Amino acid sequence: MSTPHHRADQSETVPASFDECLTRQFALCAALETLADTLPLNVDTLAATRLAEALHPTLSCCQIFEETYVFPIIAQSGPQVELIVERLRHEHIEDIYHARDVCDSVKAFAGRRHRVTANEEGYMLRCLFTSLRRHLAFDRDYVMPLYLQVRGC
Repeated sequence: MSTPHHRADQSETVPASFDECLTRQFALCAALETLADTLPLNVDTLAATRLAEALHPTLSCCQIFEETYVFPIIAQSGPQVELIVERLRHEHIEDIYHARDVCDSVKAFAGRRHRVTANEEGYMLRCLFTSLRRHLAFDRDYVMPLYLQVRGC
């Protein structure tokens, strides 16, 4: 299955490690939550625009790292892991599409070209960072230990 994100923005540097990927994405979640908490009146539009511009490249770059380096290594641990990897790939696709929608919406909101209400905007942001955090928690709690075990670290 092809994914829509396998061309990382050149401005985003390749993560040095799986741990760095997780750290970057958890930081995105925190920034998305902060933005959602400031709606509708206390929005720093410059920070919101920068967050929107960083969202897709950061997710894409981290997902590419995971799919290129982590998945092949954990797949060595046995065929039962193939189902987990396939599920995670599907989550990556969903996350990247949702991130694109959030990016467009945040840019429009920050530019005062309101396409949605503040409540709808907050809901979109919370849906994204909640699902991302769930995925990242699984990566941190299950995928990372398996990755380190198979690598012999």
